[in-house]
Amino acid sequence: MKLPNLIGVSGTFGSGKDSLARILVNEYGYTEVSTSDLVREVAMRERGSIERPVLAEVATMCREKYGAGYFVEVGLDKPRPLVITGIRSLGEMKALKQADGIMVYIDAPIEERYRRMIGRARDAEAQVSLEEFHRREEQEMYGGDSDMDFNIREIGRRADVKIVNDGTFEEFRGRVVKALSKT
Repeated sequence: MKLPNLIGVSGTFGSGKDSLARILVNEYGYTEVSTSDLVREVAMRERGSIERPVLAEVATMCREKYGAGYFVEVGLDKPRPLVITGIRSLGEMKALKQADGIMVYIDAPIEERYRRMIGRARDAEAQVSLEEFHRREEQEMYGGDSDMDFNIREIGRRADVKIVNDGTFEEFRGRVVKALSKT
């Protein structure tokens, strides 16, 4: 079975983006680059913090300074096959597509995603209510129409592959492999 050489991943909070990357890395030998990790590195170096508001400010600053696709472009230097996770702007998606990548968008019902987020207990996010979870997600789903703005909603509309992760891990794995082997 042949899978794409370059895959970009985006989607809603807690939908399974990291799980998709783990499948590709562990079972198919992909190298993973997380744009979120790249932003966190810059945020710690420049601001000494990785809180969500700081991350958003740093990501915007880098996109304005280096271009809308900056974080994906940094990742493209890694060995192939390659999966780049955390794509949040149209500029990042365009950089991926210009490099002949396939864009994957993952979603799941909000209640399931909320349960996953609470279960993984990252930072203080496990303390938020379902309503706050939804509000925070909406802020990242659409920040504007420019290539630099967070626009996960439009990435979902334009994605080459869309996967709903509403079952078990094995069901998700099967959907991932089936969808990606068709590209």
